[in-house]
Amino acid sequence: MPALTSEPSDAWLLETLERYEKPLLKYALGQCGDREMARDAVQDTFLSLASEVTKARPQNLSAWLFSVCRNRLIDIRRKQFRLVPLEDDHLERDLDGIPGPSARIETEEKNSALLRMVESLPERERELVRLKFQAGLSYREISEITGITEGHVGYLLHHAVKELREQWLKEGHER
Repeated sequence: MPALTSEPSDAWLLETLERYEKPLLKYALGQCGDREMARDAVQDTFLSLASEVTKARPQNLSAWLFSVCRNRLIDIRRKQFRLVPLEDDHLERDLDGIPGPSARIETEEKNSALLRMVESLPERERELVRLKFQAGLSYREISEITGITEGHVGYLLHHAVKELREQWLKEGHER
């Protein structure tokens, strides 16, 4: 895990929660497919942060948070001995700028198709795609979280995106 630096304030903790809670929830939900498990993992992540900040603040906060969340999900899975597949209705939807009904249906159908395709990827590639495109992390941050070198992260993501593009076109979707 990344090293820690100077002591943070309560305001810093609140700002961190506001900034990272939703991306962490999306990542965790994408990993486990269970809303409650995702919430538990994210809550545990912020509890870990609160206990760590008595010592010092993480240098690379994003990588630290996603690493802790990932490890917590692994621990939870080990205890439960099961995986729950991601379903479309689990995704949080932003209600700003609501499109018309037909546009919304078309977008949902495309999202559903893409999620199905992502689910068909090997587990490691699925995780990398989620970290990159759902959480918006850099290759360096993904490398720190997963322990895979930056170069290999890039290679695996390139391969995953290429596979997704081929599936997308094969199913007759537009580019």
